[in-house]
Amino acid sequence: MTQTLTGRRSRRTRTPLPTPPSADALDPDLEVRVATAALGEHPGATVRRVEVDGEGRYAAHLVTWFGQQVVVPVDRDLTVMGWMALAR
Repeated sequence: MTQTLTGRRSRRTRTPLPTPPSADALDPDLEVRVATAALGEHPGATVRRVEVDGEGRYAAHLVTWFGQQVVVPVDRDLTVMGWMALAR
């Protein structure tokens, strides 16, 4: 128990962190296809990693040729759903 600013005691509960997908969630062939789809949107970029979320969508993390970090979401049909730049 911890004591709050009002002097009352409160019991803090910890919420568990979501578990990331396992490392073997993407087979190498699928990972290459996702990266290829993302690189079609950003030619010349470097792939840092490819992830899968809990809903089955993919995200390719890229670094463009001028150093901008971007995330390219790709759906199950390997269609690029846009991209977003990360803050430097």
